[in-house]
Formats: sequence, structure tokens, C-alpha cells
Amino acid sequence: MKAASKRIAILSAAILLGACAAPGFKAKHDYDDSVNFSSYQTFAWISNNPMKLGVTSVPPSAMLEPRIMSSLERALVAKGYRFAKQPNAADFVLSFTVGSREEIRVDSYPSMGGPGYPSRWGWGGSYYGYGTETTVRQYTKGVLAVDIFSVQQRRPVWHGYATKKITESDRDNSSATIDAAVAAIIAGFPPQ
Repeated sequence: MKAASKRIAILSAAILLGACAAPGFKAKHDYDDSVNFSSYQTFAWISNNPMKLGVTSVPPSAMLEPRIMSSLERALVAKGYRFAKQPNAADFVLSFTVGSREEIRVDSYPSMGGPGYPSRWGWGGSYYGYGTETTVRQYTKGVLAVDIFSVQQRRPVWHGYATKKITESDRDNSSATIDAAVAAIIAGFPPQ
């Protein structure tokens, strides 16, 4: 009876984590298809400081690494994996990379007014000369990448990452943003 309750709790947590994968996060995954991921039961961190800093336009907070570590641990435990304190006692180890960059989006579309807008629409009127409106938006695109390594084979076996346009709300609620990014990434582990 206890085992059935535990399975239901784990399944519920996994469903909730999947639901937390907020819209806006785009996740991609890659893996070695020769690996038997079903044999994995335990995980650990690759080192005491598993965060790598990728290209970034804004230096990250010192609180970022422990928040991501905690979120990844919760997500993997919810999927039924057990945390091992020592890397050599685990089936797989993790590291992760964070980064951001400033991007510019330019949109151009025909306008229905202004210079060049036709003055008459009857027979014989001019139907050319539409103007163009252009908008330019600058934003920050954030990325979180997770790498999983086989302890036995001592090589990478799985990679997942999520990207999103970072808003002020994301910055103000960094724990929720991290959890949503992790959920989007871990939804693809283990590969089906």
C-alpha cells in the first residue's frame, strides 16, 4: 500500500512539474541513443560548483547556482531518481550552464496611412504607395543548459536546454522562472 502511495505522489509531482513548464520556454534535447537510460537510478553533481557561465550580457547573481541546483534536484527526485552525495556513488552526474544575450527584433509591415497612402479609392484611384512602419525591440534572451554524464562511461550522454525572452516579471520571480526552465528541460529526460 505504501509503495502505491509513493508512486502516486511521484506521478503527481511529475505532472505538476510538466504543468510548470511555462509557455515561452523553448526546450530542445539531444542524447546518445546507445545509452540505456532505464538503468539510471541515482544522480549527483559533477562538482561542488556545477554551474558554468556561458556568454552573458548581465553578470548573474551569486544566488543563481544554489537555486538552479535545488530546482534540478527536486525535478529529478520527482521523477523517481535518488540523490547521491558523492559523484562516484551515482549512475549519472550533472552540470549546467547559464547565459544571456541582448537581442534586437525588427518588424516591418505596410501601414495604412501617412505619406503614400492613396487619396481616393474609386475607379481610377491610385492603389499604390503604401507606407511602411518599422518597430525595433531590444530584449534579453536567457538560456539554461543541463548536461548529464555517465559515471561509468565518463562521458556526456544527454543535453537539454531552454531559452526564453526574459521579462522584468521573470527577474522579479527568479525562483519560479528557474523552476519553469528546469521543468521544460527535464521533461525530456530520460528520452522516450
